[in-house]
Amino acid sequence: MEISKDTLKGIYTTNSAGLIAYIMAVEGKIGIEEALRIHARLHASMAEMVEHNLSNLGIDGKDARAGMALIDAIMEEHYPGINEMMERERTEDTPKKVVSRHKGWCPTLAACEMLGISPKDFCPIPHEEGLSPLVQVINPKLQVKLGKIRPEAEYCELIVELND
Repeated sequence: MEISKDTLKGIYTTNSAGLIAYIMAVEGKIGIEEALRIHARLHASMAEMVEHNLSNLGIDGKDARAGMALIDAIMEEHYPGINEMMERERTEDTPKKVVSRHKGWCPTLAACEMLGISPKDFCPIPHEEGLSPLVQVINPKLQVKLGKIRPEAEYCELIVELND
């Protein structure tokens, strides 16, 4: 049975909204930065799983391209169809730096809009501190960061960079 894109969007948005609402509730007790860092550590804890399954993902190399390929594979594994729905495109694609621009639907953006919070207040810590340890399984010199963030910008940018 095939699940429609609209159904997937609803599932992913509701999942993100629930997680963000939980973080906001915990924020009152421990502060927003600590709540977001705990969330980021949950993502980062997947590094061991990534290390054990890296050979199954068919990712070659240790550069920024390999790091972004790993993120793409993880996203598609955990959220089937999401890469297409987000309308992801590469605007820079070199061994040292890959910039993925996202112009389409995004579960985090939709959840933030639903909850009335700014993605720029939510997204950097979970994405940068949560995804960097995953790509560092490939190469400890890889780093993930965000560039532009919607809705202030026309699109979001996820950047994987190889630092010297």
